[in-house]
Amino acid sequence: MDINSEEHRLAIAPDIAKAYQLGREQKYIDAYNVLLPHFEAKEIPSCFEEPCGWTIYRYLKYNESKLSSREIRKILAFYLTFATCKPSTFHSCIMMQATNLEKKHENEFKFIEFCLMWKLDSLRTDDFLSAKGTTGNGKTIEYQSLAENVATRLYKELKSRHTEEFVNELFPFFLTVKEKCPDNRFIDMYIAQLFYWQGKIEESLSAYKAILRNSPEWYIWKSMGDIIDDNELRISFYCKALTMMGKDEFIGDLRLKLATLLLDSNKEQAAYEVEQYMKTYKENNWNISGDVYLLQGKLQGVMPSSQSKAFYRGNIEAAENYAYSDIPTGEFVFFELFKNQEGKERAKLTNTKKHLDIRIPVTPLLRKATLGEVFSIRLTKKNERLVPLTIHKTGKSLELKGKKVGSQDSSEIKTITGIVSLPAKGDFCFIDHTYYVPAKIRETNKLQEGQKVTAKVKQLPDGKWRVISIIGGK
Repeated sequence: MDINSEEHRLAIAPDIAKAYQLGREQKYIDAYNVLLPHFEAKEIPSCFEEPCGWTIYRYLKYNESKLSSREIRKILAFYLTFATCKPSTFHSCIMMQATNLEKKHENEFKFIEFCLMWKLDSLRTDDFLSAKGTTGNGKTIEYQSLAENVATRLYKELKSRHTEEFVNELFPFFLTVKEKCPDNRFIDMYIAQLFYWQGKIEESLSAYKAILRNSPEWYIWKSMGDIIDDNELRISFYCKALTMMGKDEFIGDLRLKLATLLLDSNKEQAAYEVEQYMKTYKENNWNISGDVYLLQGKLQGVMPSSQSKAFYRGNIEAAENYAYSDIPTGEFVFFELFKNQEGKERAKLTNTKKHLDIRIPVTPLLRKATLGEVFSIRLTKKNERLVPLTIHKTGKSLELKGKKVGSQDSSEIKTITGIVSLPAKGDFCFIDHTYYVPAKIRETNKLQEGQKVTAKVKQLPDGKWRVISIIGGK
């Protein structure tokens, strides 16, 4: 029988109407059960696909905790037989629900196959837009778009199921997400890894290098290390990641990989990595990988190293030189430690061409620096600001007379009164065309062209003056 014939539509209409009414009464299980025989017989007319689809969606949404992965796959398979609902708000709602279900039934759901059948090219423009919300304490948070959530779930599953067919079919979708969601901080890494799974090693390495210029996070160093063949270089990448690590619970896999590589060359450090892994996992009552016990057996009787941080720092330059081979280093002189207007600790370094203002938590090496000590630094530009990529001691030192670390001598600070002048471009300004006013100070004090102000200014190592605060004005 033709399921779209008028005879069939009239025959099935009473059940459609009944399910609709039960849905209005929030009896979602009853509504689904009314239509279940028709779903199983694949006899839903195209004109009834959307109302029947909403019955499926609500049944999943309000009963997901009671359903097994197998039941969920069966229910979504009913939906995927519908042909007329995409693209649409409803179609996107089904994908949203599937994404949530995949999180709860990880490694059981087969999300890749679902997405390929759902057809990712039927995502709407709105599905690539992030949204903002407010927490109970008034804090604003940003929620990823549906497309970004789908990319994240797909990438996670691809890590264990990256067949050539899957990677090639999904690659265009990841490129689309990169184009339409440029602020996503993970999509570039996903694409770099997809290149690797495609066997395009050079493209993958180039993509990772590009990420490390703008987002040198520990997990990028670790991920790039994973795809490098040379074991000594891989050790260097893992050490670089460990100098930048956050919480220990994120890096168990990294510690195990480093321990395995060090089994022959540095058993003490390998024992330390295993010890730290065991400590973290036991404290959190997590399941411990069988590989750890095998490593423990090979390291039996070895005393863990007590110089782990020195080991990491001593082994990072090979990774840095490889990742930043096309970025030259420059020598900068350590000038002072100070706190900015927000009370955050900073280090000031300078040479004849550039002046750097570096956050100490990012570069703790500078906390113990001595006045005049020379450092070799690689720089990149981010939001018009120079940001250090690598910092190393050179062993050199220059004598800077009349200066103490952290001091702001009265000979270098004075009070001036003058007229504000605004440049043609830029958010900064000047007082009397001589004293530089940073953008933040200009904005905070709402300085205007021709305004007369009194300010405290400080002389920089190159002899120029910089405003450090506005203390009066008209």
